Amino acid sequence: MTLPQLGLALGRRPPWSLEPLLVEASSWCRPLALDPAAGRPAAILATAAAAERLPGTPVLGLWTREPEEAASPLGCRAAAIVSDERGIVAAAGARGVFAAGELPGRGPRPMPPFVRERLRACRGLPPVALLEQTPVGWRWAGGPEPLDEDLVATAMGCASAVVATEPRRLLEALAWGAPCVTSEEAADEVGAVVPRDLLVGRDGGERLQLATRLAGDPEQSAELSWAGRKLIERWYDAGRAALRLVDLLGLRPEAPESPVALELALLGTPDDGPVVARLIAATAHDPGGR
Repeated sequence: MTLPQLGLALGRRPPWSLEPLLVEASSWCRPLALDPAAGRPAAILATAAAAERLPGTPVLGLWTREPEEAASPLGCRAAAIVSDERGIVAAAGARGVFAAGELPGRGPRPMPPFVRERLRACRGLPPVALLEQTPVGWRWAGGPEPLDEDLVATAMGCASAVVATEPRRLLEALAWGAPCVTSEEAADEVGAVVPRDLLVGRDGGERLQLATRLAGDPEQSAELSWAGRKLIERWYDAGRAALRLVDLLGLRPEAPESPVALELALLGTPDDGPVVARLIAATAHDPGGR
C-alpha cells in the first residue's frame, strides 16, 4: 500500500527538534519536501510564512514557535499546531502536537507498582527497595556500593521508588513508570507538576524520607507511576507525537484494529508474542476489540 504524502514547507531543512517526530511519522506517511512534480500531497506541514503562499492547501499542520502565529486566523484554520514550545502546544488543546525527542534510556517500558513488587521478589530484593542517585552514582538506599551503570535501567524497572535529581535520568525513571522524588529544579526542567507527577524534596535526606513514605503508600505510588508515564507520553515520546500528528492531518492509512491493539503496538509488544495472541483470541468475536 502506498503511504500518503506529507508535504513539508519548513525552509531549507526541518528544525532539528522536529526530526525525531518526522522519522516516526514515516511509518504512517511519506514526509517529503514540497515538489510540484510529485503531485498534490495529502497534507502539508508548513511554517506560517510558507503556508500563506501555498494555493489551495489540503490539510495544514502549522509549525511555529510564536504564540501569535498559533492564535492567528491561519493557526485557527490549521488542523494541527506543531511546536517545540510547551506553552504553544498546551494552548492549542486537542490540536497541539509537541515535537518530542527520543525517549531517554534504552527502550524503557513502564512498569506499574504491582509488577515491580513481583520483579523484586523474583530478584531476591526486599519488599521495599529504594533506588537513589548520589554524587558517586546509583545505589540501593542503604547499600554499601554503587550499582554498575549497566544495572541502573533494570533497577529503575523494579524499584519501589526512585530518587533522581539529574533531569535526563529523572525522565528515564519516569519512562520506566517509577514513582519518583526529585529536586525542585529538576522537576521544573522536565515540565512536571508537583505533586501530581512526582514529589519534591529540598535535600537528599528529605527526598529519601519522601521516597520511603511513598513506597509505603500503594495508592500514591500507583498514581505517580501513571502520572509520570503520561508526562513522558505527552512531552517526550516521538512515536506518540507522530501518531497524534497523522491522526489530526488524516494521514493514517487505516484505523487501528482496536484501541488495545494500538496501545500494545506503542508499548513495543511483539506481534508474534503471547500477549498479542491472547488479544486476538479474546476479541475474535468482538469487532470493536474492547
